[in-house]
Order: sequence, then C-alpha cells, then structure tokens
Amino acid sequence: MTTRYLHLGIAFMVLSAAASACGGSNAGPGNGGSGGAGGTGGGSGKDPRCLTNMDDLLADFASDNGLYPVDGRQGGFYTYGDDSKTADPPAILVPPEGGPNKIDADNGNDLCSGPGSFHVKATGFKIWGAAAGVNLVKSYTSTTGTCIDSTTCKGWYDASKYKGISFWVKATSEVTGVQVSFPDVYTDGYANALDVDPTVEAVCVYGPAPTNCSPYLVKFGSDLFPAYQDLKFDTTWRQFKVMFADAQQDVDNKPGYLLPVIGHVDLQHLTAFAIQVNAIHDGTNVTANDFEIWLDDVSFIK
Repeated sequence: MTTRYLHLGIAFMVLSAAASACGGSNAGPGNGGSGGAGGTGGGSGKDPRCLTNMDDLLADFASDNGLYPVDGRQGGFYTYGDDSKTADPPAILVPPEGGPNKIDADNGNDLCSGPGSFHVKATGFKIWGAAAGVNLVKSYTSTTGTCIDSTTCKGWYDASKYKGISFWVKATSEVTGVQVSFPDVYTDGYANALDVDPTVEAVCVYGPAPTNCSPYLVKFGSDLFPAYQDLKFDTTWRQFKVMFADAQQDVDNKPGYLLPVIGHVDLQHLTAFAIQVNAIHDGTNVTANDFEIWLDDVSFIK
C-alpha cells in the first residue's frame, strides 16, 4: 500500500491577532503582524552559502521573530495547525497558535547567523498537519469585499525580482512530508483578489466548496517535484532552496482545485510563505507526523 500525505492544511487556518511580547508578531495566517528589526547577523557566516546581501534577508531570528524591514516587508513568523488541537487528547503546538512566538535565542545556524532561530514542535496533528509561516506585509481594510468573513485582508508584496526562497532547518529526527507554499492574492482566502483585479471572477474559498483551491507549492519527497524528491529535514543544519518556477497547485487538495487566471504564482502579489509538515495518509488511515525543527536564515533568492 502506498503511503502519501494529506495536503489540506491551508483550508482550515485560524486567524490570530494578538501582539507578541518579544518583538515581531505572533499574528496568524490572516494578519500581517508588526514585524521586528532582526537582521543583525545574516551575513556574518563563513560558509559560502550564507547570505551576503542583507536586502534579500527575510529573517535570521537574531533578536525576534520579525521580518527584516526592507522594501516594505513587515510581519512576524507564526504557527498554525489542524483541528486536532481540540481532540482528546489534544494535539500540541509550540509555540502555540495565536500565542507569543518567541525565538530560541540560544540555538541557531552556526554556519551563518549563529544563535537565534524559530523553534517549532508539533505532536498529534492527524488531520492535515501543522506549519510555520509569515505574512510579508501588513494587513489592510478592503473596500471591495471580505476575506474569510472579515474586511481586514492580507496585503501583498511584489516579489517579482526574486526567483525563490532559501532557508536553513535542523530537526531532532528525520522529517518527511514537507511542503513549502507561496499564497498569493488569487490563492489566499485571507486576501482579496478584487483589490488587485476588479474584473476577476474566480475567487478561492478554502474548505469544502467547488472553488476550493491550493496555493502554489512545492512538496519534498513527491515525484511530481523531481528536483525536491530526495529532500527532507534531518539532524544537521541544512540549506533548502525552493524556486517559484517549480511551484504547482496541489492536485490532492480536495474536493478540487481552482487554477487562477494567470496559471502560476502571482509574484507581484505574494501574500505569505509557509513551511508545512503534512499528516501521513495511508489508505483510509491518517496518522500524525510529529516533528521538532529549528528554522533560521530565511531569505529571497535573486
């Protein structure tokens, strides 16, 4: 029997808007967050793979969980998970969804920026899984419609000068079933495509609806993404590069998926970036894919 992963994570994300006590933001998927200064050590490493142009830095977690405030980018890394958190016993996510997303100030990528990383641990998530993500700019009040039943909508960032995203991850044990997603205004239910294109007719709705859709993403370990088929997190600091051109909508996202008008990720209107670890789906059985990771030195690729 073939083992595959369930990829419905973006469908049931929950808004969270509390402010973080550590700088940056603990905002959830639908909120832009305030962001922090960060960026004190992104270019200090000796490894030739380390970032040298600080303008491309997203976060090195040297002081908080916020984005490096360049080119209008503003937000903070957050966590979210499926509804297993309401089960008995409940799934556990650290940092908690909607809670203060403090960094691990003692542990980081010693090959590059050194101490400071975003530490995420998830156990018991057996519907679609759990994730860490960041919104790229502040939210705004839409005048043309609602975003997940709210007029507060995600803003968008023009990432068209970039080719992809690089990040470093270390785990306590091997982690498979990873996907990296790039929501934009056409595939993000917390965004409003009408504010970009007033003539757009197809708007994504996350959940059990005919217009349910997936963001553009890349799956590690999938033969649909041959360049990433052998990738997984392990117990050493490793760099991962995910290119926008390789991203596809998830054909396993049920009940279907809606191809946006432009047919590829809209880099001019990118709303967020997320790393998700999917629950394991084996036939009719779904089991949790527990993980513990440290994320560091996240940057754009030119």
